Amino acid sequence: MTKRRVLIHIVTWNSADTIERCIAHARGQQGFTLGVDLIIRVTDNASSDDTASRVEALVGDPGIEFHRNAANLGFCGAHNQGAARCIEGGFDAMLILNPDVGLSPNCLEEMVKALSSEAKRGIVTPKLMRAAEDLSPLASKTIDAAGMLLTPTVRHFDRGSGEVDRGAYERLEEVFGATGACLLISSECISALALSERVSDEPVWRLYPQLKDGAETRIRLFDEAFFAYREDADLSWRAGRMGWRCVYTPTATATHVRVVTPERRSDLPCILNRLSVRNRFLLQCNNWDLSCGLLSLLCGVVVRNLVVIAGVFLRERSSITGLVEALQLAPRARTIYRTTKTSHTSSAR
Repeated sequence: MTKRRVLIHIVTWNSADTIERCIAHARGQQGFTLGVDLIIRVTDNASSDDTASRVEALVGDPGIEFHRNAANLGFCGAHNQGAARCIEGGFDAMLILNPDVGLSPNCLEEMVKALSSEAKRGIVTPKLMRAAEDLSPLASKTIDAAGMLLTPTVRHFDRGSGEVDRGAYERLEEVFGATGACLLISSECISALALSERVSDEPVWRLYPQLKDGAETRIRLFDEAFFAYREDADLSWRAGRMGWRCVYTPTATATHVRVVTPERRSDLPCILNRLSVRNRFLLQCNNWDLSCGLLSLLCGVVVRNLVVIAGVFLRERSSITGLVEALQLAPRARTIYRTTKTSHTSSAR
């Protein structure tokens, strides 16, 4: 296998509780030399806790970089800064990593092997296990994600999430997508998936004015209209439509502190639920078409969406704004659909 240069990019926002342990796991990756063929870059989204000071204390070490944004650019905007650093720095791949993820010592090495073994493999996702607050695996050996799947009703789920690991996900295989908590993407794939210049960000800037500043320095790998939440499913779907493959490799393992789960929806902050509602519609507008099948049209686009809209008006009125924003962003989303080459997407059928 040809030696690869990898950028590990971590986006933080009030992540003081886990960021030091996350970096400790990242810098100890087997088969890589920090500062030579491995760089760890942390981009902070204007944290109000002491995340910045904790990271700054490590910046003197070779191979660790830190950038602090003056405002919160969201998961998407901040990781798009990382995408630009990856391409401009001549890296072969970027590992997108949450600050609440702990990599096993050989995780990155195994992910790079899976990425390099076949052409058109653009994204690799590891086996994620649920973790305690110190990033150690839970005694119950609970799976957090073994890749992502897309159902015929146009719903995306993390495979195996919440299941006890009994060996059901021990095969390297192609999957619909990868969770944004930990995914490796090749530089070639980043360049191919970046949104076209024909897609205007003006509607996005009206919602998030802070994203306009420095927009020209970012590579739009993630659609910044999502800001945060479901952006990984959007990236995965776009990749599949454009002929790129995502693979799950069980030999690469990591731990993840899971905060957002469907069963906890009623306890989540209103803003997360609003983003969830808005972004489910953006996800479909960006990617869905009739090639996904009649079942997806009837059960997913029609019935399921009507259920969600009814639920918003009857039970979760704080998310009405999310519906309004989805309508405002829909024309831009269909431009994204039209400017991305559609290929056969069997995962959605």
